Amino acid sequence: MKTEPRRKDRAMKSTEQMEILLERMPVGRLAVTTGDGPYLVAVNYLYRYGSIYFHSGKEGRKIDALRDDPRVCFLVDDVGPRVLWDQGCGISQIYESVICFGKAEFVEEATEMRRILEKIVHKFVQGTHPLPSMTDTSIEKTAVIKIVIESMSGKANALSSSHTIIPDFA
Repeated sequence: MKTEPRRKDRAMKSTEQMEILLERMPVGRLAVTTGDGPYLVAVNYLYRYGSIYFHSGKEGRKIDALRDDPRVCFLVDDVGPRVLWDQGCGISQIYESVICFGKAEFVEEATEMRRILEKIVHKFVQGTHPLPSMTDTSIEKTAVIKIVIESMSGKANALSSSHTIIPDFA
């Protein structure tokens, strides 16, 4: 299910466009609710089978929050250049972003955990690099979390001929 952004002119037009961004980006931001309020953390992740997967240690603020309340929000974005243009305040930002709402589930079955962890490793170790070994002991120390996406929406402000890129100053 998609939830539409306020700016209809910037809404991504298809689920496929959102999925391409989810598959491409290496880091997403996971928002959870804690007893102290919202908590946001960046995680490496994998988007497969219509769900988001990430791994973590088995203890900590994020894990405690997920056990207390599995509702999550997950954001990925790809930020492009700043641009000048003839609308609004005269400047804008090129970007794509997808926001997902869903529920987190802990993957408990060892074979499934290994399969997901291997796919995460393959996402980040490509080409001819040797893959790190994944022992049963290391898997036992790892939590694998699956986000079942209930709704998502995407926005994009694409570079166009009406934009002039503002050079970065270092």
